[in-house]
Amino acid sequence: MANQLVLLINLIGLLLIDPFFLADISITQNIPTSMSAGTETRVTVTVNKGDLSGFAKLQLDLPPGMTATAIETKGASFTFADQKAKFIWMALPSSPTFKISYTLGTDATLSGNHAIQGRLSYIEDNERKTFDLPTSTIDFGAPGAVAVSSTTTDTEPTAEDLVSAAGGAPVGGTVVAVIDDASGVAPIQGMGGVTGTRTITPVTENEMLVEVTLKKGDIRGFGKLQETIPQGFTVLEKNSSEAIFTAQDRIAKFVWLNLPSASEIKVVYKLRANERPEGEYSIDGEFGYLLNDETQRAVLGTSKFFVGPQAMLNLEPLANDASGVDEVNNADAELALREKEAREAAAREAEAKRAEQERLRQQEIAAQAAPAPKPKTTIPAPENGIVYKVQISAGHREVGRTYFSSRHRYNGAYDMERHQGWIKYVTGRFGSYAEARDQRVSFVNAGYGFPGPFVTAYNNGARITVQEALLLSNQKWVQ
Repeated sequence: MANQLVLLINLIGLLLIDPFFLADISITQNIPTSMSAGTETRVTVTVNKGDLSGFAKLQLDLPPGMTATAIETKGASFTFADQKAKFIWMALPSSPTFKISYTLGTDATLSGNHAIQGRLSYIEDNERKTFDLPTSTIDFGAPGAVAVSSTTTDTEPTAEDLVSAAGGAPVGGTVVAVIDDASGVAPIQGMGGVTGTRTITPVTENEMLVEVTLKKGDIRGFGKLQETIPQGFTVLEKNSSEAIFTAQDRIAKFVWLNLPSASEIKVVYKLRANERPEGEYSIDGEFGYLLNDETQRAVLGTSKFFVGPQAMLNLEPLANDASGVDEVNNADAELALREKEAREAAAREAEAKRAEQERLRQQEIAAQAAPAPKPKTTIPAPENGIVYKVQISAGHREVGRTYFSSRHRYNGAYDMERHQGWIKYVTGRFGSYAEARDQRVSFVNAGYGFPGPFVTAYNNGARITVQEALLLSNQKWVQ
């Protein structure tokens, strides 16, 4: 009876929005009408946009107890926070119809009927317009229902399916590093000859350095590298090559509003296993970019690695080159050399960290010895509307003007703000994105050496993405 009621609600929703399908836009999702609590399903969203182009945002509002993880974004940047899943395109795909997909996860405590709503926001004739998606309702049954199996609407494997069930090499046997794309995703060259490769080098039994090399040629403009890491791992940025780095859930992203001019880009991040058990794990990723105003992608493929003692037995970097099997039962001179180089690199990194900590400690001692500045009595005026600033640095500890003067030779004004566990240092207050962009460029040209200054945006004092700010303020992104 409950399933019939859900079907009736969904049918009524379709009838109510039927007039919209007479227009150029229609959007459908293959969300099931019933699910078991604690399971997940793959949802495919079919977007029929007609001739619509340019900036757009698809937002899905999920009830508490549900999560969304991106699978295929068609070049969009994806975020999930505050029960809102957002797909944001700087430029929509050129084809009249395209599909995106995501994994819909559910909490084991869900019961009863829950509705999912959504909308597509876009700009047409310099006006912001909105298209509302049909409401989808899912029946989770009576409270206390037990999940028997995971519901799947597509046979394509998810990232979790790529983790080997074997749990690594057997204890006491010959350690074998398997780079086998037959059980994962094979690398695919993108249009324009764009390719990407990944190299994984173990630092300790629970930490790996991951280096991604993107060969993009002369392509410029928007670009996004998205890496799907195993569940329970932590990602730490080491070198972003001027990209905006974010890590949320199992997704690590490097986003360029304008790709560097170099034909080859390298980004590096550290992967930490935390409390994950020993065994074999894998990483997948892809690079999205624009070519002739059309969204393209190059697939990096699947790279596998070990966690635990077997990780250090083979210090040969693990790359997604489909090279088959590398046996390491002979400690030859080359292997010994690589092992020595890895130990020396780890020692240099530890020494550099200790030196940096000592330098900061000495600066703090000097700052404490200096006369305390007179407290300011002025209260900053509240921010109203859309405001753009430039972020010049971020860290987990507070630093003062002495730090910026000695480290970056910068003596200008700045403000501190706490955001998502970080202390972030921003400058300026601009009403347009172009003004903030010009300030960022001037910082780069001045040679201050800030770690990739970039433009940030705020709505009535609350930090939002630049894409959302451009949409709300009807401004255009400029290089």
